[in-house]
Amino acid sequence: MFNNHFIKVVLLSSLLVPSLSAQELVVGYDGFYNRIKNSKKEQYVNTKIGVFLNNSQTGKHCQIENAFINFEGAITDVEIGADFELMLPFDKDLRDNKAKLHVNVTDKASCDVTFQIMTTENNAAEYSTLSLVKQIEEFDLFLGNMAGYFGRMNLPATVGVQFIFDEVVDAYTTSGNLFKSGKQISLSQDEIIRDKIAGIKFSKKPLRIVPLTEI
Repeated sequence: MFNNHFIKVVLLSSLLVPSLSAQELVVGYDGFYNRIKNSKKEQYVNTKIGVFLNNSQTGKHCQIENAFINFEGAITDVEIGADFELMLPFDKDLRDNKAKLHVNVTDKASCDVTFQIMTTENNAAEYSTLSLVKQIEEFDLFLGNMAGYFGRMNLPATVGVQFIFDEVVDAYTTSGNLFKSGKQISLSQDEIIRDKIAGIKFSKKPLRIVPLTEI
């Protein structure tokens, strides 16, 4: 069995932030900086930590109206990416000077900060097996380094990738055979070997590509 596509914060070490019960979350930028820094190492070609707010009742991403960073009265808008990802800057000055992140949402329920390990790029609808195997190896390295020496001993292996879409899509092998359909389509290394898959293509680009790990 495999886990879902969210990587829990416990793998990263805890970040204590308040839930959003009103319409605005205000939290220090420094905690985000330290996690973004982990994905800036040269050994990671296409892996990052995505920052989202999850609705505490539905588990879905909260609907963000706008977000900005307040640094000594200077306001810097934060870009909102696909599926309401917070595209935070990587800025040591903001960390050192205790800048604050402000996020306004439309959700009535509280929203919780969630980190997700994912690819940096996902702007294609077709992927070769070679690129996916390299990504699986990079995900596994990233997760191992984030877990640390002792955490790595109990860390489940990264066995594949999972493609996340905003609607049901069809996935085909490059030879033209229907592979799977769904909003979340997983591809493991075992499937690549067993079915001799040279590549996979979709009817649209994914929102995210995330690790698939054993439970």
